[in-house]
Formats: sequence, C-alpha cells, structure tokens
Amino acid sequence: MDLFITCKEGFEKILASETALSRGVVQTKGRGWIISRWQETPALDLCFAYHILENPLTVSAASLNSFTDKLADLFLTHIKDMRIDGPWGFEFSSSGNEQLIHRAKTVEKGWLEKISKKVSRVAKLSKKGVPHSPQLSEGFFVHFTDFDQAFVSFKALSLGQQRMQMDPQAPSRSYLKLEEAFRIFGHEPKENETVVDLGAAPGGWSFSALKRGALVTAVDNGPLKGVVKSHPNMTHLQEDALTYRTHQPQPVDWLICDILEQPDIVLELIHKWVSQKWCRYFIVNFKIGRTDPIVILKKLKHPQKGLPPHCKSLSIRQLYHNREEITVLGETKE
Repeated sequence: MDLFITCKEGFEKILASETALSRGVVQTKGRGWIISRWQETPALDLCFAYHILENPLTVSAASLNSFTDKLADLFLTHIKDMRIDGPWGFEFSSSGNEQLIHRAKTVEKGWLEKISKKVSRVAKLSKKGVPHSPQLSEGFFVHFTDFDQAFVSFKALSLGQQRMQMDPQAPSRSYLKLEEAFRIFGHEPKENETVVDLGAAPGGWSFSALKRGALVTAVDNGPLKGVVKSHPNMTHLQEDALTYRTHQPQPVDWLICDILEQPDIVLELIHKWVSQKWCRYFIVNFKIGRTDPIVILKKLKHPQKGLPPHCKSLSIRQLYHNREEITVLGETKE
C-alpha cells in the first residue's frame, strides 16, 4: 500500500524517518509531502503527519478546465456503481505558495459545479474537509503539488491539526497550541476540574484552562500576565516546576506543561507524573530544535521504559501551531 502523507514544510525528512520506524519505505517526496510504501499494515497514527491519502493516483493537466474535467470524470467513474446515501468528505489542498492554493480552490469550485450538474443528490451530501478519524474514510481528496500535478485518493484521514483563532486576552500565543491540542484530544477540562500548569508563565496555557472554568495551579518562578494573574480560579506557586509535587490525596484532573527545557528532562518529569498517577489527563509540549525527534519518539513510545505502560491512550502530534516542537496527549491508567 502506498500512502501520500502531508506534513509541515521542512519536516519531510523527519516524517520519512518516522514512517521507517514502522517499515514504511519512502518512494518520493516534495515540499510538505512524501509518498511511503508499506508491504504490511501501514502506521496511521504518525506524529509528523497532517493528512494521509491511501493509494494516490497522479493526475496531470495543463489548464484549469482540463484539471476540472479530469477530476470530475475520475470521481463520476468511481461512484458509477455505488449507492451513496450519507455524508461524504472532499478536500482540495495544496503544498507551496499562494498561487498554488488559489489554483486548488479554483479547480475545487469548478469540480463541485460539474458534479452538481451530473449527480446533484450526491453532491448535496458532500462535506468539505478530511475526516479526523483513526481510520481512513471514503470520499474524494485532491492535493496539488504543482500547477500541473495533483495526487488524488478515495480514502483519507486527518490527524486533526488545525489553525485556531487567537483570543485577544490570552497572555501569549502559546494559548493556540493548547486550544488545538484539546481539539485533537477530544477532551478538555470541565468546570471545577483541577489543572496543574508546570512552567506556566506568562500564562497562555493557564488562560485556556481558566476559560473552561477549571481550577488552575500555575507553577513557575516567573510572573503571570494579564487576566490570568488576578483570576479567582488561579493559584500561582512561585517555585521550580521540575521539583513541584502535588499534595492532593487524589490525582489532579489535568497536567499541562509547555516548559522550556531539554526533551529528556521533560520526559523524566512527565514519566514521574504519569507513572505515579498524579494526574488523569496530560498534555505536554516537547522542544525538539536541538535533538533528533526520532530519538524522542522512540523514548516516548518505548513499550517498557516509555509512557505506554502507564496510559489508557497516548497520541503524539506536531501541531499546526507547533514550531520545532511536538505535543504529547494522553490519559493515565487508573
């Protein structure tokens, strides 16, 4: 099986190395994408992947009209003998500059108009977007890699990354990372749940939890800013986040951490919290700028020494709002 996989631009080699961990072999790659081949069941829960398209077809055309016609014909041929009664997803995306993005949108518009004339009932059931799901979903998915080339698939999935909207009251843009992580995780703090934010200053992640009505303990020697520092649900402990220990008899509901430290130090810290069952859920950011991220992934996923033995669920993602970072999301075992 071949998979067309998109990623953040500049991380193609790292994504290729990640697929190699599960015996994927890269066939070719370009700006913000790779094609990897698996002889066995492929890995879909990839950290550095954004979208995954199964067994992509290459479509080439010189003009917008030619692209529109070819893609419409391809879709209509595919569904000719199918009965479609429920929603189905579609997406026209691209790698590269604004001109290519515009081309993809223009072809998408023409394609949708064309299929609406041919199969109006089916077209009305369409839903824009790649489904965020652990399994590949059927639909029609197109990714432009150049003005005259696109890859097309009838099955795809999204790992959930998405651009989030900034709140003007948030003390820092790191707020966007936690908002995105909550969306991917499918869980978020509820009113009156307890949250410990390690390395909290200036308070972007704490702000995200406070917005949801959580009771937040921010641990950082540095100062908090804005509405966070005077919020009635906020307790600020000016002490070292690396040595802080919760004294509550029950686990805190959430541990969140976006501390500026070496990955090995953060892993040791989080491993202690998770293995000792000091928290129920956790979202932790790892800075990977000066470290081989594949080494970090191996340590995080190690079946004995890593986090899996202590977790009900564990996901690792490079978020849209991450830079040289990855984010770990999980639920601990009871």
